Amino acid sequence: MEQRKYVIPVTYVKCAFCTAKNHCAACGGELSEALAAREGVDSAAVDLLAHTARITSPMEREDIEDLLEGMGLMAD
Repeated sequence: MEQRKYVIPVTYVKCAFCTAKNHCAACGGELSEALAAREGVDSAAVDLLAHTARITSPMEREDIEDLLEGMGLMAD
């Protein structure tokens, strides 16, 4: 399958519950690792400060957005 590169604007819906607003990089790293471990995702980088998810995958964008939403990331 052909690899596609996506840059998707995202909002982390669980941020509203975070009491330490300076941990965005740490949460982004955890989300990147968890996303990259998903079947069909070849690479992922989530930057919560920039509100972006960069993903390389053969999956369709709609399927990627569903995957993100299941992880608490709302595709904008």
